[in-house]
Amino acid sequence: MPYPTPRPPAPNGPGRCPRCLLAVLWCITTANRVPFAVEVDRDPNGNQAVRQDHTGRWLTRQLTRERPTTEADEHLHMPHLANCPAPESFRTARTGGRARRGVRPVRWQR
Repeated sequence: MPYPTPRPPAPNGPGRCPRCLLAVLWCITTANRVPFAVEVDRDPNGNQAVRQDHTGRWLTRQLTRERPTTEADEHLHMPHLANCPAPESFRTARTGGRARRGVRPVRWQR
């Protein structure tokens, strides 16, 4: 293959959370194909409908007003972010850990 692959495939199936190292089920959202971690155990209070398609990929969708219940072979799971013991590290890592302190003055203010 002359060209490298553009990016590795999204994690899918059983795995571990990179922050707390608990067991999670990596799914791909049906809306925009983004990897999303859900709890391994089924939860009747969850808001993620999870199913496995014919190729073995785990897919998830959030329950909405238009589709409020599970369909066919879907099961309810809870998102892992709701129960992750270390959710703050995710939020600070995204912003880079720097807090904005002020506004840079423009030339006429110097």
